[in-house]
Amino acid sequence: MSAEHVYRVANSGWLHCHGHQVQEVPAWPRLTHSALVVLDLDDVLTDVWRFEGKADYAAALIEKRVRTEGLVEGAAHIVIHRLVKLPRGFQAFFSAVSLDFWQRCTQWAQEQDDHCIVMMASGLLCHGVSVGNARLMLSQRRLMCFAQTEAGMVFGSTQALGSGASAMTSAAQVLVANNNALLSRLGLETVEWGTLWSTQPSDSETCLVAVRAVLGGAPVVMPARELALAGERVQTVMPALAREAAGRHPLNPIVETVAWRAERWVAPITVVTALVGLVLAIVGVLVGQMAEQQRSAGLNQQAELTALQDRIQAVSTVEAPQKLLPVAEFSRTLDEGARHDPVAFMSLLKASAGNDIRIQRVRLESAAGLARVRAFRVDGVIAPGASASVTRWVSQMTASGWKLKAVDPTYTVPGAFSYELVATAATTAAAPEAGNLKP
Repeated sequence: MSAEHVYRVANSGWLHCHGHQVQEVPAWPRLTHSALVVLDLDDVLTDVWRFEGKADYAAALIEKRVRTEGLVEGAAHIVIHRLVKLPRGFQAFFSAVSLDFWQRCTQWAQEQDDHCIVMMASGLLCHGVSVGNARLMLSQRRLMCFAQTEAGMVFGSTQALGSGASAMTSAAQVLVANNNALLSRLGLETVEWGTLWSTQPSDSETCLVAVRAVLGGAPVVMPARELALAGERVQTVMPALAREAAGRHPLNPIVETVAWRAERWVAPITVVTALVGLVLAIVGVLVGQMAEQQRSAGLNQQAELTALQDRIQAVSTVEAPQKLLPVAEFSRTLDEGARHDPVAFMSLLKASAGNDIRIQRVRLESAAGLARVRAFRVDGVIAPGASASVTRWVSQMTASGWKLKAVDPTYTVPGAFSYELVATAATTAAAPEAGNLKP
């Protein structure tokens, strides 16, 4: 059982529930602790009414009707437990409390040293009942029923006349029979039974037997606690239900309700904050370790890079032995000769020239403006009207790995042209000076 202090205010007096104990206390006590106060009064008008118009005026419309029909002696304060908007109007589940009692209760709650949340038993009855569900509750000798469907809300109550088991059975049968069609349509799995307050454990069993007989099965029973009251056993779901409903059905001003909620969240928020802080600390340590590992890996890579650069520098500064220089020059000469193979070059030249180009001369010489670079100079003449043949020939030679550069023609005849051909790195077809060639 929670250590919450819960007070039940009934016509018979005030009861204080704490832990597993219940004790009678004087009315309007001075409290030094936070408390939940449930008004479980028999003489309070509770019902479900439907109105046309705006739901904003629900309390005023209900108060006017209550006063006009004389349902409450004197002025009344309307407490709306649930409001449902319907086509062209609304439906309200409400309680009408004497204005004098309401004012005294409100003032008493505000004068307490700690939070004092006041609610009504009717609010507990409908708390948590969703559309398509119903709840039956017993409070001493009074039975209540609340249900909500797509069509609206339904409420009913009855009082057992007499103290015997037969009176309780009759009251339960009447209440369930009046709503039998609705409860049967909803189904047993959607109907809850709860004992809000009972000092006679047999009353709850008697009611359950009667409900089973009418509905043809057992409803879902809400778990009740047993409390000790001056040698008697009390069955009740009120403390647990009051803790759940306090945030949704308080009669206090909104400021007091917010303050009470904030105080209840202090401990959970503290625990969550501590857990978040612990998680962040662990994450910080892990991130620090990963950063240290990355830094060490970076330093190792930097050291390897430095060593590699030193080796490259050392190799680049080594001079070739003097005795190897002739060999290197001979190797370069062989490579130069392979790149300018005359047989391969002449075959390529003949294949690409075609019938419209006449090669006059081919000569191997140094390329203009390039030191130590060998090039073939090709002089030729194109047939009249076949200028496109030169363009085709240039494209074919370029594709074969030669870089062509036009130079001043050696011959002055019409259609004469001259080109320098420099071998690219991939070229293997070249030749030394070959003299004139007539393909």
